[in-house]
Amino acid sequence: MPRHESTEDRLLKAAADAIDKGGEAAVKIREIAKKAAVTAPSVYHFYGSREGLIEAALAYRYLRGLARLGNDYGIAVHRATSKTAFTTVSHAFLKQIFSRDRQNIRKVRVNVLGSAQYRPSLAKELDRAQDVANKSIGETIRFAQSKGWVRKDFDPEMFTAWLTGMVHARVLIELDGEHPRSREWDVVASRAICQVLGIAEPKAKKK
Repeated sequence: MPRHESTEDRLLKAAADAIDKGGEAAVKIREIAKKAAVTAPSVYHFYGSREGLIEAALAYRYLRGLARLGNDYGIAVHRATSKTAFTTVSHAFLKQIFSRDRQNIRKVRVNVLGSAQYRPSLAKELDRAQDVANKSIGETIRFAQSKGWVRKDFDPEMFTAWLTGMVHARVLIELDGEHPRSREWDVVASRAICQVLGIAEPKAKKK
């Protein structure tokens, strides 16, 4: 276990792993504390209760994939030297966020959102988590705006929130596995996103 991780980080990861494998019922305080290499009272110190730990872990599960992807996108955009390079990076980003490999991540995020509808405290946790993502990716888009690569007539943070909703919406064609016409959905979604940004849309693949 990396020494640089804080106690809270270790507890969150241990609880999130438990939920991934066995749902919320798998979150057992003593087992989580043991895996995080802390004592059980530490859980109550940081999260107040088992429910508090679960809600924090759900918010962590909601944010982790988006945060990692957003960070990678930001690094790539800041390395770009032209609108053409920015467009190429953005096309790769869109391909990744809609990829079949991220289907389970989308499913997890939608499930957490569903749970938040009946848990006000979890909804607040997710609101804070989404705000972090909005600001992170929003800063990247604002940088592109300052370079003249992206239209300036929209709010970067609200664009990120809308983009996140677009990504979640793909679950509607994944409820029974990958839809046979999923590529067409990706074309429509990518076209809409590129039009908002003011960049060329990805070239259609030859059938």
